[in-house]
Amino acid sequence: MSSKSSFLTLLKAAGPGLLMAGAAIGVSHLVQSTRAGADFGLQLMGVVLLINVLKYPFFEYGHRFAVATGSNLLDGYKQMGSAFLWAFLALAAVTAVGSIAGVTFVTAGLAQHFFGDVIPPIMWSVTVMGVCVALLIGGHYKALDGTMKAIMAVLAVATVVAVVAAVLHGPVAPAGYASPSPWTMASLPFLIALMGWMPAPVEISVFQSLWIQARDRESGRRTTLEEAHFDFNFGYGLTIVLALFFVALGAMVMHGSGLTLQNSSGGFATQLIDVYKQVLGGWAGPVIAIAAFATMFSTTLTVIDGYPRALAVGTHLMVPRLAGSDRLYTVWMAVTCLAALVLITKFAASLTGLIDLVTTMAFLSAPIAGYLNFRLITSSATPQALRPGAAMRALSWAGLVFFVGISGVFIWFKLQ
Repeated sequence: MSSKSSFLTLLKAAGPGLLMAGAAIGVSHLVQSTRAGADFGLQLMGVVLLINVLKYPFFEYGHRFAVATGSNLLDGYKQMGSAFLWAFLALAAVTAVGSIAGVTFVTAGLAQHFFGDVIPPIMWSVTVMGVCVALLIGGHYKALDGTMKAIMAVLAVATVVAVVAAVLHGPVAPAGYASPSPWTMASLPFLIALMGWMPAPVEISVFQSLWIQARDRESGRRTTLEEAHFDFNFGYGLTIVLALFFVALGAMVMHGSGLTLQNSSGGFATQLIDVYKQVLGGWAGPVIAIAAFATMFSTTLTVIDGYPRALAVGTHLMVPRLAGSDRLYTVWMAVTCLAALVLITKFAASLTGLIDLVTTMAFLSAPIAGYLNFRLITSSATPQALRPGAAMRALSWAGLVFFVGISGVFIWFKLQ
């Protein structure tokens, strides 16, 4: 087979990895990466790159286990012992609420940018969430997903063009401007929040294993490890590149400008879109607004679907006598969405406060989710030939030590 035809075959197989990229390219990029650049210039580029590298193995194990066994990560946790699956369910039930709240509130802010203050921000969140639930319950998500990913590509291209234009224009910071240092204990809470969802919470690796299972059932054949690696690495690489570009965009256009980032969801969305208009011209405003909204709406759909689906499958595995996983999916969707709305009401006037809370929760939970995946992929549940090699094992241990160590420092700092 020629290299060209091999590449086309791999490209055709792409799917779950790009879905994960769609879930990742959202709040971590539009909000947190832009804030990192706006507050600290280019100083946090290394942190963004480091956390993506350290989280890589734990996401990679999601598709590796699914391909190696034909099972999903939840099946694997159960095979290791009920305590492991219960640990995931307890973790996911908490992080699901925060994740759904965070992505919904940002999406609501973009909707508010389009239509103004015709209804309160909370009602925008209710509307966005209601539309997502209706689409998912009605089974229309797959038909919509392709369109959303196409529009996400518009955002990606526009971001690259905007960064290039900003570099050619030069930074807005005045000559001799002294950037504040992020390497202080006072900056630690933001660093934790930045890394928590960069590129995404570790537990969404479960989603990927479920998506691979579903695609294999639909296609009638098992995905090969080469196909899964290509799909995952392509999507993961895209999230890293775009995160770095969003940091650069915030650094070039907002850092040192004297601009104060607004705390409301609608205000922040308007500021973000104004950045593109500033470097690309007024014509870019509507294009970026639509692309950003479509990207966040796609992310919200993916998160509202993924967490309840994982919780439903896990609950059914643990307590088979309960209703089937389809009914449990609806129940978990209702529970997590309602709880997310309660959380949004607590932070109605503080988008960044909500985002920092849920992303910090994600970072503190990373050692647990990461350990579950590492323990599973190196256990007898995974065929010996498909277990990770020495380099991936070493990177996994480095990641776990980093997560635990930084979490410990953060907890100590908060207790002072």
